[in-house]
Amino acid sequence: MTEIAQVTLGGIVFDGQYPVHGWMLDDLTDWFSLPDSKAESVARPQAHGSFDPGTDWRAGSVHTLTAGYAGASTAEVERALRTLNGLAGTNTLVRCEVALPSGVTHRMVSIRRIDAPPVYNLPFVTGIKIDLLAPDPCAYGTEVSAVTGLPTAGTGVQFPFAFPADFGTPGDPGRVVFVNEGTAPTPLRFRVSGGMSDGFSLKCIESSDVLTLSRPLPVGSSVTLDSSDGTAMLDGVSPVSGFLTDDDWWQVGPGETCTIQFEALGDVTGSPQLQVTGAPAWF
Repeated sequence: MTEIAQVTLGGIVFDGQYPVHGWMLDDLTDWFSLPDSKAESVARPQAHGSFDPGTDWRAGSVHTLTAGYAGASTAEVERALRTLNGLAGTNTLVRCEVALPSGVTHRMVSIRRIDAPPVYNLPFVTGIKIDLLAPDPCAYGTEVSAVTGLPTAGTGVQFPFAFPADFGTPGDPGRVVFVNEGTAPTPLRFRVSGGMSDGFSLKCIESSDVLTLSRPLPVGSSVTLDSSDGTAMLDGVSPVSGFLTDDDWWQVGPGETCTIQFEALGDVTGSPQLQVTGAPAWF
């Protein structure tokens, strides 16, 4: 039995407890390993050591998942293998989620190769090797989301003043706070719904970085801004990055807090909202 309780690859669950029926997990390599640095080491020709290599940008993370399958018949095993191979038939990365005693982390991976031994007319197969490449070297924890509306003023104290004191209804600052508990910078994803006649702005209070979208956003539409790749999509289909008049994309550093201020540009209709989604990241 492995210390990894479970691995989920593209919706297929590999159980580390060796189930009587279904997919079983034998091993997963290098989930906690730090990928190679891409900075070259250049020796000092007339002195000890090497020159400073500069920033250690990391290569992609490479893993091998070893698994097996126990079924009721040889035909079931063959169908399971075809389903597994089908995960590679996509032009998008596949989510690989690992459950450990310290919690659940995930990477988006490319399935590079699946090496399956012969079934030999048996109702089980073991020693299946699945080679994975995660272009992003970081592992991410569970995503969290928070929602806010636009800033609103409080009602304040009403006069004539009376006891017991009534200080009115407090306002809403229109802010969302995200904390990165990991050891690596992590991106954020923003989803803003309309309507606002001239667009909106998002500001990181701690760094003063600003994202401003200067175009109408009607009621019923939304824009998603993703700081992992610097994209802005209207209703999930139309790119609107060209309307960003401020594009200070930012990520949240390890152990840091990010407070996002939401502001409307122009006239407001309906109830615009900002949803912020992110996850802690670890090298």
